[in-house]
Amino acid sequence: MKALRIFTAIVVAVLTLSLSAQAQNKKKAPKYEEVTFSAHIHCNNCKAKCDAALPYIKGVKDVKVSVEEQTVWFKYDPTKVTKQKLGAELAELGYPGKEIVKEEKK
Repeated sequence: MKALRIFTAIVVAVLTLSLSAQAQNKKKAPKYEEVTFSAHIHCNNCKAKCDAALPYIKGVKDVKVSVEEQTVWFKYDPTKVTKQKLGAELAELGYPGKEIVKEEKK
């Protein structure tokens, strides 16, 4: 009976250590960045064209296209795609844009 208790305690300890090691090995959630481009998106057809292509760029988490503001906003993983690549993809669709740089508050 004493041997069974020792064996059970050892099994529990090994499982606990194993689960702890697995939790530490899990990937951390990516840190996303955001960028906004001004682009000549003047109608709903332009918006539809962007909506159909831009979300499928590797590393893009979210895209918002605004006809009213003529902007394209990206939320992206900088380890998979760069701002320059996003701008190039936008230009390839026929909407070359310039990054809108937000001023930092002092």
